[in-house]
Amino acid sequence: MKLRKVLILHKKSTFQIQALEHRESRFLKLLEEGSEVVTRVKLAHNEHVYTLELLEKELLKRGVEYRSVARSELTQKVTDVDLVISVGGDGTFLDASHSVDSIPVLGINSSSSSSFGHFCLGNEKNLKEILEQIEAGELSTRPILRLELWLNGSLLPELVLNEVLVAHSNPAATSRFFIELSAGREEQRSSGIWIGTPGGSTGSLRSAGGEVLPITDNRYIFIVREPCMRPGEHYRFLKGILDHSEEIRIVSQMRTGVLHIDGQHIDYQFGLGDELIVKGSPHYLRAYIADDVNARFV
Repeated sequence: MKLRKVLILHKKSTFQIQALEHRESRFLKLLEEGSEVVTRVKLAHNEHVYTLELLEKELLKRGVEYRSVARSELTQKVTDVDLVISVGGDGTFLDASHSVDSIPVLGINSSSSSSFGHFCLGNEKNLKEILEQIEAGELSTRPILRLELWLNGSLLPELVLNEVLVAHSNPAATSRFFIELSAGREEQRSSGIWIGTPGGSTGSLRSAGGEVLPITDNRYIFIVREPCMRPGEHYRFLKGILDHSEEIRIVSQMRTGVLHIDGQHIDYQFGLGDELIVKGSPHYLRAYIADDVNARFV
């Protein structure tokens, strides 16, 4: 595939935001004192800037037209490019996934000292080689399952690439809801429920005791966090793996519940009587990613 137009979606580093843009006094004081709380952020910033500049130079060398946008400034779907390249970590890649329907995405981890970059195939060392392989047709995208969310009958605009957390707005409060699957319906109390994709199975769901699925699997997972069962009580639906075509339905018994989508930046109120239906989306993400990227967690 000959790359003609590319959108670079990049993060703003912590150093850029707090030290350069907002000049936060507390942050600058800690930086001046050499506090270990902030000493690594300057290194991460330098790595990020270097990688971003390296990518831009490589695209210019190849005659590729590109536009570079900060992730916080992208407000609409991307429709007019051959490729979206996220430059940052997994959070930036997740934001990129929310901005595309069928356009392929490539993740570049811009700071190996601060970011794991699970979704990121590239880094400052191999980005040139990866671009060559894409243009030569030696690299193909992989379809990654995303989930669609229906809140009170309306389809939410974001497709879930990692996970959705259904919980009380206060993490110290009890999450109360009805959960309904094809096998039945159950009233539960807990600290919330994770519902996640194969891509998200290596993160919070794995930490909560879930199974890690291959990145191209067609199934998704749910796990109830810290179920609050009274003596003699037993919940049937604590965790499971569902086919992409199966639905899971959650009805809120919370006055101030929340849906958190792919992290902390996207949320929706989930109040008393609200209904959430989750199922696999037909719009898989097309991503340049290794088939065995999840295998290291098994």
